[in-house]
Amino acid sequence: MKGYFPTERHMNAVLGCALGFLVFTGTTQVAAELSIENAQQLAVSKDAGINQILYRSNAMKEDAGASAQLPDPTLVLGAQNFPTDTFKFDQEPMTQLKVGLRQMFPQGNTLSLQEMKMNIMASSMKSMAQTRYLNVTRMVRKNWLEVLYWQHAQDIIEEDKALFNQLIDVTRSLYSIGKVQQQDVLRAELESSRLDEKLIKAIRQGETERAGLARWIGRTAMTESWPSILPILLMPKDIVSSKNPDEALIIALIAEHPELVSLQQDVAAAERDIKLAKQKYQPLWGVELNYGYRGGKNMDGSDRSDFVSAMVNVSLPLFTTQRQDRSVKSATLRKEALKSSYQDKVYEMVGMIQTLSRRLMQTEEQLQLFEQSILSKARLQAEASLNAYQADAADFAEVMRAFLREQKDRLDYERLRVTRLQLLSELQYYVSFQTPKLGLTDPTKITGVSQ
Repeated sequence: MKGYFPTERHMNAVLGCALGFLVFTGTTQVAAELSIENAQQLAVSKDAGINQILYRSNAMKEDAGASAQLPDPTLVLGAQNFPTDTFKFDQEPMTQLKVGLRQMFPQGNTLSLQEMKMNIMASSMKSMAQTRYLNVTRMVRKNWLEVLYWQHAQDIIEEDKALFNQLIDVTRSLYSIGKVQQQDVLRAELESSRLDEKLIKAIRQGETERAGLARWIGRTAMTESWPSILPILLMPKDIVSSKNPDEALIIALIAEHPELVSLQQDVAAAERDIKLAKQKYQPLWGVELNYGYRGGKNMDGSDRSDFVSAMVNVSLPLFTTQRQDRSVKSATLRKEALKSSYQDKVYEMVGMIQTLSRRLMQTEEQLQLFEQSILSKARLQAEASLNAYQADAADFAEVMRAFLREQKDRLDYERLRVTRLQLLSELQYYVSFQTPKLGLTDPTKITGVSQ
C-alpha cells in the first residue's frame, strides 16, 4: 500500500473532500434568489384571505352607521267611510280622504347599542385580518426554510456522490492490482446507488415543499433559486432564554396579540348583546299624525271641516318570563362561552410558548454538541477508518460505515439549524408579532408596510 504512491495520494485527496465539514456561510446572493423576506411580502400581497376579512370589516362599519338610524317613517294613504249605496264622496259627513305619517321609536338605547356592537365587531374583524397576516407569514417561513433544508441536503448528497465515484475508481484500480477484494468494489458501487436513491428522495421532498410554498406565492416558488445561507431570525427579546419561561410574563406579552384582541372584542360585543336584550323590557313607541279631507256641505250650507288626528302607540311588555328573561339569559350565556374561549386560547398560547421555548433550548444544546464534538469526532473517525483501511488494518465495510455516519451527522446538523429557525419563527408569531396597519385603498391593494 505504501509503495503505491499515486493511489495513496489520490485516496487522501478524496478523503479530504468527502469528509469535509460543510457550513453554509456565503456572503452574497444572486439577484434571482428568493429571500425569506421577499417570499413573505409576496405571500401577503397575494393573499385573498386578508382582503376578504378587511372587506367584511369595512362592510360591518357601514352597517354600524346604518343601524344607528331610526326606522323609515310610514306613509299612510286611504279613504274612509265611503257610502256603499252611491260611493259619492260628498254624500256623508264622515267620508274623508286620509293622509298620514307613522314613525316608530326602538326600545330604550337600542340604536346606540347596535351601533357600538357593530363597530366592535368591525374592529374584531380587523384583528382577524392581522392574525391572518401573522399566520401567512408563519406558514411561508416554515415552507421556505423546509425548501432550504432539502436544498442543503441535496448539495451534501451530490458532493458525496461525486466523491464516491472517485472512491469507486480508486477501489477498482486497487482491485486491478490485487490490493483489495472484489467485494470492496461491489460495496462501493452499492453505496453509490444508495446515494442516488437518497438524492432522488431529497429532490422529491424539496419539490413537495416548493409546491406547498406555491400555495402562498404562486409559480415563483417553483422557478426561483434559494440562497445558500440561512437567514437571521432573532430570539424575541422579552422571552427569557429558559426552558420554563414565567407564565405571568407570557400572559403579559401576548395580551395584545391580534388573535386574543379579536376574542376580547367578541366578548365586548356579547356584552352589548346583553344590554340589547335588556332593552326589550322597555316599551316600543310609535307616533302617527293623520290629516282627513272632507267634501260637501253642512246642513247650514257651510263647508265641512277637515280632520286632524294624532296617535301614540306603546307596546306593553307585561309578560316577560318567557321572552325577555330568556333573551337576557341566552345573551349572558353566550358571553360566558366567549370568555371561556378567550381563556382557553390564552392557556393554549402559554402552553405553546413554553413548549417552543423548551424545544428551542434543547435544539440549541444539540447544535452545541454537534459544533463542539460530534462533527469533528465523526470526521476524525472516518479519517482513522480510511487510514486503517490503507494500512490493511480495517476492512472496506468499516470505512463505509464511518463515512455514512459522518454524512448522517452532517444532515442532522443541517436539520437542527433549520429547526431552530422554525422554532424562532413560531415564537415570533406568538410574542414578537408585528403587523402593518392593514386597510383597503382599492379592491386590489393592501396598505401598510410589514415591519
